[in-house]
Amino acid sequence: MRKILLTLPVAALVLGTAAYADGMETVKARQDYFKSLGGSMKAMMGVAKNYDAEAAKAEAAKLETLLATDVGPLFAPGTSDADFPGESDAKASIWANMDDFGAKGKAMHEAGAAVVVAANSGDAAAFGASLQKLGGTCKACHDDYRVPE
Repeated sequence: MRKILLTLPVAALVLGTAAYADGMETVKARQDYFKSLGGSMKAMMGVAKNYDAEAAKAEAAKLETLLATDVGPLFAPGTSDADFPGESDAKASIWANMDDFGAKGKAMHEAGAAVVVAANSGDAAAFGASLQKLGGTCKACHDDYRVPE
């Protein structure tokens, strides 16, 4: 019986460490995804400044691929800034307001789809306007659900 009691804290530590590692992997994957999305936005802003229809199409295709990613698993409960202080920029309020957070995500996807359509049309003005709208959806979510930098 004594051996069992002595191994329980060790088992709890091992399981806790594994849960922490899983959570940290999720945080890292989420950060990597959004860094890629930010990189795509930056590249498209450069294209919009010096419009090149073929470059717009190419960058929009990359955006379309990114937006096809199922990000649901990247927002697993227990991966907020409260759970990983200094590591995660996701506010805990995401999980308390999942309907609003989801609506903001849907708006981002719709704006992203409009960027793709505009890029494929070859219309520089439409591309720039749709890109601004997409940026606005990013800002709206960051304002409410991301820890300020």
